[in-house]
Amino acid sequence: MARGQKHKLSESYVGGNVVNPRGAKNAKTQEPTVLLAKDVYYEEGGLQRVYPYFHRFATHAKGRWVGRTIYDVFTKEFRDRPKAYYEMAIEKGIIEINAETVSKDTVIRNGDLVTHFIHRHEPPISTQELRIVKETEDGLLVVDKPGSIPVHPTGRYNYNTVTRVLEMKHGHRALYPINRLDRLTSGLLLVGLNPNIARNIERDLVAHKIQKEYVCRVQGEFPEGRIVCDQPIRVIAHKLALNCVDPSEGKPSLTEFEKLYSENGHSVVYCRPKTGRTHQIRVHLQFLGFPVANDPLYNNEEVWGRAMGKNGALPQLVETSDNVDSEEIKRPSKMVGKCDGDQKNDSWKTLVKRMEDWKDRQDMIEHVNECVGEKGPDVCEKCSNPVLPDPRPDELCIWLHAWRYSGPGWAYETELPEWAQKAADHIDRVKYCPENETNEA
Repeated sequence: MARGQKHKLSESYVGGNVVNPRGAKNAKTQEPTVLLAKDVYYEEGGLQRVYPYFHRFATHAKGRWVGRTIYDVFTKEFRDRPKAYYEMAIEKGIIEINAETVSKDTVIRNGDLVTHFIHRHEPPISTQELRIVKETEDGLLVVDKPGSIPVHPTGRYNYNTVTRVLEMKHGHRALYPINRLDRLTSGLLLVGLNPNIARNIERDLVAHKIQKEYVCRVQGEFPEGRIVCDQPIRVIAHKLALNCVDPSEGKPSLTEFEKLYSENGHSVVYCRPKTGRTHQIRVHLQFLGFPVANDPLYNNEEVWGRAMGKNGALPQLVETSDNVDSEEIKRPSKMVGKCDGDQKNDSWKTLVKRMEDWKDRQDMIEHVNECVGEKGPDVCEKCSNPVLPDPRPDELCIWLHAWRYSGPGWAYETELPEWAQKAADHIDRVKYCPENETNEA
């Protein structure tokens, strides 16, 4: 549905024991259900899982829905599920109008409240502990976040998120995450336990008073010495979380790098971003020709072509005499036009199209994997949807870790990840020290 509402009594559906999910409509007249971590989480197959549960999505009827049947609206506007599912959901009262059971032929009227109790299967995450590094007296919580877990509820993730785990397993209720880390990125996360501490640290971040230090493992032999990348970065497609260097219209960005050591065709590199653009370290490393070695987005030839985005090169498909697509390299410095909805340049359009095609192929592979075997895919008894396969270990994280944050009068760091253990022998020579900082022009 277009608008999701927060859990009320629908949260008591965790565990899959609900017979009639429509009971949530009486949430205002019933005592709220208190959930414990054991009611929500379990471990199996080396992954932390969430018991499937019903989640209430509700929205008032859109203008274009008025006068159409409920079945017609769902089958034509929400095509992520088969028609048979919506027929079953309407029959069982999982889809309703104004808190009443309806039939397929019920016509939506202006002002109707349309509700869908979706049976959610959250993706599993790593069982690696969400470790508390420090909790200060003034209300700052410093956390070591594993890869695979998003910070906030988003998309298919609700309980398998940092904020919900801190709430369910550690008893923290009011949480104000301060810095951003991607789902696949591990490392140090600053969380305020009150709005004042969060505001103060956010103010220092904006004023560049906080130093951020990362380690990563990149493809290739990274050059010696201090390497600075100051290429501007822009968002190409928000929905795809796709970013790229663009000298003409990108936002100012600066990252310092220094190699710690190399082994087996990879280099472990110290990173110090001076600005905070989305995917900044990953995009700058790709531009330099040394992408994070297991990065599914920026080290992906299917998306970026043979040049892999080095020096800002973008793939451009051109038609050959044999009517077969081949690659021609374009560079963003020669481009004009805006990203997303106003893409006037063929190179940006081609990059987005390649990304969309790659995601579609991953979805197709996932679907084929579901259907392997004589019995076909496992199907949920409650929603009749195939149970998605588990992520592979290499899909749970990328080799990028937020190692250390420091600000006025404080500094916190995490343990180094397994893939960068040898960095402990080298990192002291490069880590940030205020007394060694020189004034920049």
